[in-house]
Amino acid sequence: MAPILVVLFVVVELLVTNELAGFGRKVAEADRSIEAVSEENQLLNEKIASLSSLITIDQKAREFGMTTTPVVITMGGEDVAFHLQP
Repeated sequence: MAPILVVLFVVVELLVTNELAGFGRKVAEADRSIEAVSEENQLLNEKIASLSSLITIDQKAREFGMTTTPVVITMGGEDVAFHLQP
């Protein structure tokens, strides 16, 4: 009876060890995926910072024909609210 229990415990130990090894591989794979996404996230953050810099925004605005000095348009020199008083 004792040899059967020993063999049974060895088989159970092998099964558990195999399952834990498989789980370890899955964890390692998940860690690699997390690291890859973190690196991509860092690169995207750097790209966002570069594209949102004031110099880049100014260059793009000039490419679209925007100017730094506003054009002022007046509609006459009369004060409309002044003429509405009794």
